[in-house]
Amino acid sequence: MKLPDTVRSAIAYSLLTLSDGALRMLVLFHCASLGYSALDLAVIFAGYEAAGVITNVVAGRVAGRLGMRTTMTVGLLLQTVVLLLLAASPVFPAVWVLFLLQGAAGIAKDLTKVSAKSTVAVNTGDGQLFKLIALVTGAKNAVKGFGFFLGAGLLWAAGAQFTLIVLAACVGIGVILCIRQRENPKETSHAQHEGLLSRIASVNILSVARLFLFGSRDIWLSIGMPLFFAAAPGWGFWQSGAVMAGYTIAYGVIQAVTPRILNGRPAPAGGTTALITAIPIAVSGAVAVAVWAGFLPVWGMVAAIGLYSAAFAVSSSLHSYLIAAYAQQANVAKNIGLYYSANALGRLFGVLISGYCYVNWGILGCLIGASLFALPAVVCALPLPAPAGTIRVKAAAE
Repeated sequence: MKLPDTVRSAIAYSLLTLSDGALRMLVLFHCASLGYSALDLAVIFAGYEAAGVITNVVAGRVAGRLGMRTTMTVGLLLQTVVLLLLAASPVFPAVWVLFLLQGAAGIAKDLTKVSAKSTVAVNTGDGQLFKLIALVTGAKNAVKGFGFFLGAGLLWAAGAQFTLIVLAACVGIGVILCIRQRENPKETSHAQHEGLLSRIASVNILSVARLFLFGSRDIWLSIGMPLFFAAAPGWGFWQSGAVMAGYTIAYGVIQAVTPRILNGRPAPAGGTTALITAIPIAVSGAVAVAVWAGFLPVWGMVAAIGLYSAAFAVSSSLHSYLIAAYAQQANVAKNIGLYYSANALGRLFGVLISGYCYVNWGILGCLIGASLFALPAVVCALPLPAPAGTIRVKAAAE
């Protein structure tokens, strides 16, 4: 059976995402069990996020010149090498080595992601754009959530080395699929270097909003929340990984169905985007008040994460639609690369602040920091213009 190239690309991206989520949980919990501090973990994952800041910009330009398939293949191969190096290590590496390996994993993930989403933006008509962007993003997060569960579960059941070998084999399948994919001439561009920022003001503004939105999320959820659950009475790494997996899967599912909810409505202007962005801030602020007052038990925190994931998923899905709509005007890969570079910079700030806040003030500090850091995202959303027309989601048969 001959698979369409878009299906090959989607499967390869999903396999990379699965390994990415599993590797995150494996490194987080295995290092914590070995005595690494929250600040050590923040430094380790800072390598992952810092690499993404640069890679997203470079990947957009490289993909525009060499094509999406080439860029994605390099990303998949790099992820395979990282997993095999960790699996071959007789003892788990020191912080600085893990920092470098996480940086390589961040490069691999972002090369693959920029290629996959740029392919969707280039090859999709307006009527299907929101649907497919949301589906790709939602499916990615659902798969990453399953990867969280897989990484924590396999680590608990079979150990780190076996888990890493299994993940490397999964990504290897993606490499084979991607190599056999054809390059689409529409996905290449020979535009000259135009500087770091986009010529489209809306892309630049939305990128700044994305930085603060995702930085806020990671201040709460990247380091502080998993360690909070793992340290709760009667809980451990496996249960904490399951909660993070459930959150991420639910987040992905809501992202995927958001286009159906908004179908036929006017494309959102800045005020609407700002309002939707403010909802997850209100949730994190309310949770901070409940923790400060001392009446939020562990299971209440689980419920709060579920509510936050729903609000954040709608906001993130709307951002993903807007960047694809704005980026279609010119130089798609570069504009999407800039946007996700800002996304990675926000996560870099988020993971470092999360580790610092959790060491000094616990989960309450993470929640307060998350609420404050997200406020500029609301302000930045206000001047964003609405894409022309209404949000249209065509049926599959169309």
